[in-house]
This record gives sequence, structure tokens and C-alpha cells, in this order.
Amino acid sequence: MTAVLAAAHRLTQALARARAYLLGRQCANGGFSFYRSDVLEEPDTHDTWHALAALRCLGTSPPRRQDIVRFVAQQPVPTQPYGLYFRVRSLCLLDAADPFHAAVREAVAALPTPDLQSLDDSTDTLYSLRLALWLKRHFGLAFPAQDIARRLLALEHPDGGFGLPPNLLATRQALAVLDLCQAPAPARAGAFVMGLATPDFGFRLTADSLAPNLEITCAGVSCCRRLGLPIPHAADALAFILDCQTGHGGFARAPDALPDIALTHLALAGLDVLAGPFHP
Repeated sequence: MTAVLAAAHRLTQALARARAYLLGRQCANGGFSFYRSDVLEEPDTHDTWHALAALRCLGTSPPRRQDIVRFVAQQPVPTQPYGLYFRVRSLCLLDAADPFHAAVREAVAALPTPDLQSLDDSTDTLYSLRLALWLKRHFGLAFPAQDIARRLLALEHPDGGFGLPPNLLATRQALAVLDLCQAPAPARAGAFVMGLATPDFGFRLTADSLAPNLEITCAGVSCCRRLGLPIPHAADALAFILDCQTGHGGFARAPDALPDIALTHLALAGLDVLAGPFHP
């Protein structure tokens, strides 16, 4: 019981410190920047979206909501999926209309459909595809979901997993893309993910690589959740994520590394699965 209480206390303290870190990253114009200081403020929609999403995990309303809305809305309309995604998701979390809705929708409509013959299953490719497909679905725009899913399933390795070599990071993105295509997860995915579970850190990247970091552990947690699987070594995964928190309250890629807002959002999303939800 003492150990359980100590773990609960550690988690409570970690969440409070993370909240303080995130609120401290807000800039004068409402946006967020992970490297904000007394002399430098360069907020962007990437950090702003991750800060808003992380605060949502904590059940915390962002301060100066209207300033944030104004900051996001006044940014030039991007033409790439990353900037479009961060803009749209930020305004959705703020429950705010985009004054340039028509231009944003037009930019999303112009995002190209992937060349299925050359589509690969690298983490970066799948992440970009995931954002583009989410945007298309959000705006009710058609895309060849069945063809994309069929091509992606053909890229799965014989023993399960995606990427070269098959790894958790690419597999996490592949499962998200298949979900957006409303396609079932491949039958071998569960065995692949469970085969990468390991004590002490929660998960390893590949069958032959043990280089633990926050992204890998959270990818394993995310895959288990998407596949409806129990999380092996859940207590170890939770402890490792907490070990990645720095003295400033933000989370880093590994213990004693430099924190940022996106990694803090990733950590809180993982903790929310393992020990949450943190709010009603």
C-alpha cells in the first residue's frame, strides 16, 4: 500500500509540474513556444497545438483563450499538411471558427493523394499521410481510403509491423492511417507489438534494438490502446515516462535530456492511458 501511495503521489506531483511548465511556455501574444525566455518569444502553431492538447489531457483550460485564437487565426494559411493540421486542431480545441475557413479548406483539398505505387512505410511518410487524411476527413473531402489501406497492408512485414526494419514508431503511424481509412488492423499487429514489450522501459523499438526513449514507450502504449490490448509492464512504462520529466516540469525524449512541449504532450497522453483520465 505504501508503494501504491508513493506512486500516486509521484504522479500527482508530476502532473502539477507539467501544468506549470506548459503555462509558463505561453507568450505575450497568446501562442506557445518551448524555448520561450525573458528575452525571446517565437511562438508557432506546432507548439501551440501541442500545448493546448497537453493542457486538455490535464483538464486545464488555456489562459487568455481569445489571444490564442487571434494568434492562430492570423497566421498565413499553410499549404503543407503539418501547418494545416496544427492550425485546424488548435482552433478545434479552442472551439473557435477560422476566419479563413474557405482558404484552409481549399488548401486541404489541394493536398495531393499519395502515389500508391511509391508509398513507403517509413515513420515520416506515414505521419505526413496521417495528418493529410485527418484533414481530408475533417473537411468532408474524399480520398481513396480502400486503395490506401490495401497498399499499406501489403507493406506489412511477414512477422508483423511496419518500417525498415519493422518498428514501433512506424507501426503506430500505420495503425493510425488504417484507422482513418476505416480499415481493420492487420491480424499480425498485436503479436508484433506484444513481442516488443520489455521490462524496465515498457517497450523496445525493434526486435534487435533496445534504445529506450519516451517516443518508443508511448508508441507501444498507443498501439496497445488502438488494438484493444492490455499493456504489458504497464507500471514500468509509467515509471519510465515519469523518469523523462525534467526539473522544469517538461518531459524530454530521455532522462536528463532537454524537454519540449510536443514531448510533454506525448508523455501526458501516454500517462493518460496508463493512469488516467486525469479529469472528469
